[in-house]
Amino acid sequence: MKIQSLAIIFIIIIMPITIVLSEYVNNKITTATTELEYNTRLLNSTYDSIKAYQLNTVNNSFGDVTNSKISDLESAVNTFYNSLSNNFNYTGYKSEVMKEYIPAIAFTLYDGYYIYSPFMNTLTNVKDEDVDTTFSKKDEITDGLKPYVYYSARYVDDSKGWDFVITYTLDNYITIQGQIGLNNYVYDSGYLYSIATSKNGEGIYFNSLDNSYYFDGIQFTESDTEELKEYLGNKVYSYAKINGKKYYLDNSERELENINYNGKTIQINTKAKIFFIDDKGAKNYNQVGNYNDANQVEKDNFIKYYLAITQNKSSYIYYKRAYEFSYAVLNNTNLKNNLGIEYKDKAGNIQTKGYGLSGLDANQFINYDNNDAKTNELKKSGITPLSEYGNFKIFDGNIHLSSSNFNKHRKAIIRYIIETNLSTAIAGFSSSAKTDFIMPKISETDWEIIQNDVCEITFLQGLNMGSKKYNGYSVVANTLTKEYVDENDIYILKNDGTYCKANDNSLNNSNIQPKSTYYGGIWKLNFERKKDVSTENEIFYYPLGNYLGSYTSIMGSSGITEIGTTEYPDIYTYMRKNANRNLKEAYYKALGRERQCSFNINNINYELYGSNGNEIFLQDY
Repeated sequence: MKIQSLAIIFIIIIMPITIVLSEYVNNKITTATTELEYNTRLLNSTYDSIKAYQLNTVNNSFGDVTNSKISDLESAVNTFYNSLSNNFNYTGYKSEVMKEYIPAIAFTLYDGYYIYSPFMNTLTNVKDEDVDTTFSKKDEITDGLKPYVYYSARYVDDSKGWDFVITYTLDNYITIQGQIGLNNYVYDSGYLYSIATSKNGEGIYFNSLDNSYYFDGIQFTESDTEELKEYLGNKVYSYAKINGKKYYLDNSERELENINYNGKTIQINTKAKIFFIDDKGAKNYNQVGNYNDANQVEKDNFIKYYLAITQNKSSYIYYKRAYEFSYAVLNNTNLKNNLGIEYKDKAGNIQTKGYGLSGLDANQFINYDNNDAKTNELKKSGITPLSEYGNFKIFDGNIHLSSSNFNKHRKAIIRYIIETNLSTAIAGFSSSAKTDFIMPKISETDWEIIQNDVCEITFLQGLNMGSKKYNGYSVVANTLTKEYVDENDIYILKNDGTYCKANDNSLNNSNIQPKSTYYGGIWKLNFERKKDVSTENEIFYYPLGNYLGSYTSIMGSSGITEIGTTEYPDIYTYMRKNANRNLKEAYYKALGRERQCSFNINNINYELYGSNGNEIFLQDY
């Protein structure tokens, strides 16, 4: 074949193919680059949203109350939209336009989650004239938070008279609601642990001889109290956190007096006053009365707050109540004979026998994927049916460990509920963007974050990237949340004036801050910078300003034993295997104290009446 013929063939056939292939490859590279760029923008906007939520909640005394929380979440959503529109501004996308590509935003919280997405604003059985239409109209599409969805599962066993719901959380706190036994309705909640058979066993052990409790060999007695102290502005105050809110003792005037209280002689400062920091950052003295008030109820109330601050026994109360609740859940024997008390659930009902749930199987839940057709439908949608996780006894083994059956089931419930509800919300989203909205496949790494942390999950879909349309998501954990006390968020004070993580390799029996008035374990949020507005000029301060963060384990992440490995799957295993006794004591007493004093999601009085719901926290004083 002549060279001219080959040249003609190359020009007519080969060159166009080469050009097409080159264009195809370039298009693929452009699409991949654009997708990576969009992922970065979405992630940055989600970080901005989480940061806004942190700023609104960490310094808010009422940040745990539902109304305040909803307001903070809506502010975080607005921040996300604004940040996202700014990130896409140079390509022409504006804030309102970007909403057409955001099918849902999810906020996973302690015991459930919110979805922010459009919904039909409809009221039934309400007269039109009785509806305020100032801000919204009936039967119009409205953007907002949908009703809260709990991490709940229903369990039924007709042979045992079981028909109840368990609501799970991000840790081992559960709520049980429903029928357990014939004509026996239960509403109960608490931290669930295995019952240990010895002082050094895994779980909580009760020593009836001295009325003390043991966890991993550490003893908790009622007489072992603390008096917590921290800076407020430039002055140190004693304080106690009650129901998630800190109450401070003002001893600016002093008059010590020995008084008789509940058959005991105690010393108090009768001139002391008690205050908290309100949502404006000012000292509020109005909630707690003074000792010298004429009203005896107010006087007794003051004494309880005073003792809770100066003789804090929250660690003991935490393990005591956890043991009592766990014993009631796991055993079916007479509770009064075994606990030595008349056991009442959270509704005030006397429960004579335990609930006997130690044999509860994972397949005893009632769900909507218990037939082959529904199971296959879920699988096609990328959702793992609960039945796929297998059948096992939920409360077997050491409940608090990350590898326990309980945690396996807890995480399965959380994932299933989020997947099914989110996929429905996204699939039902309609906008001017011509695309099919479907829930993307979330990685196992991201699921692990969602199942164990307070998070924000954002979705962005339908943007044109060239050869395909964008379908992405972003998961960002809120590492400064007041929602709950994570086991990994207890820091340890050292006697050199620094604080570090509990798994810091430098900790030993001699360098941990010994107890003076309180143990050396402190919740992470207590080291965050605060703002004092009580003075003429606002000042910023650190509550524990006399301690500096460890450069290695706080400022960086070196010099620590990694948690989440095969050898140390969780902090409990680390403490049991390697930790010295002083570290274990500081850590476990801080964990119990902080959890006992945190906001109680089941304290209905607090939700309804705001400042008058602390009775349940003060009843032991």
